[in-house]
Amino acid sequence: MKHYELGNTGVKVTEIIQGLWEAGGGHFGVPNDDATIEAVHACLEVGIDTFDTAVRYGSGHSEEMLGKALKGVNRSEYVLIAKAWPTHYSKEGMEEGINTSLKLMNTDYLDVYFLHYPTYWNTENPVSMQEAMENICDLKKRGKIRSVGVSNFCLEELKQAQGYGQIDVIQPGYNLLWRYIDRDILPYCIETNMPIISYSCLAQGLLTGTHLREKKVPDNRSNTALFIDGTYEKCLDFTDSLIPMAQKYNCTVPQLVIRWMLDTKGITAPLVGSSNRKQVLENVKAIDLVLSKEDYDLLDARSKEFGESIPEYELNFNLNPTALSEARKAFELTQ
Repeated sequence: MKHYELGNTGVKVTEIIQGLWEAGGGHFGVPNDDATIEAVHACLEVGIDTFDTAVRYGSGHSEEMLGKALKGVNRSEYVLIAKAWPTHYSKEGMEEGINTSLKLMNTDYLDVYFLHYPTYWNTENPVSMQEAMENICDLKKRGKIRSVGVSNFCLEELKQAQGYGQIDVIQPGYNLLWRYIDRDILPYCIETNMPIISYSCLAQGLLTGTHLREKKVPDNRSNTALFIDGTYEKCLDFTDSLIPMAQKYNCTVPQLVIRWMLDTKGITAPLVGSSNRKQVLENVKAIDLVLSKEDYDLLDARSKEFGESIPEYELNFNLNPTALSEARKAFELTQ
C-alpha cells in the first residue's frame, strides 16, 4: 500500500482512502453500524489507514462509529480526515465543530480538516471567506489539525481561499461519470502541485453494477443529479459497458473503476466507500491491477463522451443551479 504526502504537511495518506459518508446514514438510508466497524477493521488489516468522515454525515454518527472502530488502535497508526459545515465557519462555530468531532472520534487532533462547502452554503448567516479561512487556519496553528483543505469549491473560490491562508489539499467529486474538474481545477492542481483527494469514486454505487433499472433508489440519492430519471438509466448503461473490459482483466467493475482513478494524473488518492468487510477486501485488489495504456485511454474517452451526453449541474447535490448561483452572487455583493 503506497502512501502520499499532502504537500509539505507531513500528513501521508494511503492510495485508497476509506470514505465513511454512508456510515452516517441519512443520504444513504439506515446505517449498518456493525458493518461499518467491520469495514474499518478490514481496512487496517489490508493497509488502508486513512479514513474520511464529516460531522454532516448522520449528524456526527459517522464520526462516532469511526471513533468506536478505532478504539484501542495507536493514534499514530491512522490518519483522520473530517470536515466543518458552513454553519460552523464563525470563530465560535469552528471551535464548537472541531471539539465535537474530536470528542466523537476520541482524539485530540485531526490530520486533515476541510471547509465542506463554500461559505454561502450557510444561507442564513454566512461569514466571509476571509473569516472562514482565518478560523480554520487558527486551528492548524494551535495543533488541533495538521492540514487545511477545501471541498466542493470551484476554481475561483479555491483561489480566493488561497488568498487568506495555506490550502494543503482539495476534495472535489470525480469519477468516470462526473468529470467537471477536468475543465480547470484538475489542470490548475497539476500545475501548482495541489493534492486532490477525490470523493464518489464509485458514483454513490452507480459504477458498481448493483443498481437495478426497475428498482427505485430508496434513499436521498434519488434527489441527486446522476440519479434523476433519464440520467440514471444512462449511468447504468455506461456501467454495463465496462463489463467486457472487467472480464478481460478478470476483475470486478468496481476494481476496474478504482484502478482508472488510481492511474489518473493529478488524483492523489480517491475515497472509496466500501460498506462492509467483503467490499473492502474486494476493492483493495484494484491496487494490484495493471491497465494497459490503450485500455486506460479507451475508458477515458468513453467517460468524456458520456459526460457530454447528460445535463450539466454545478454540483451533483444541487438540482437547482440557478438558486445556488443567486445565493453566491448575493453573498459576493456583501463582501
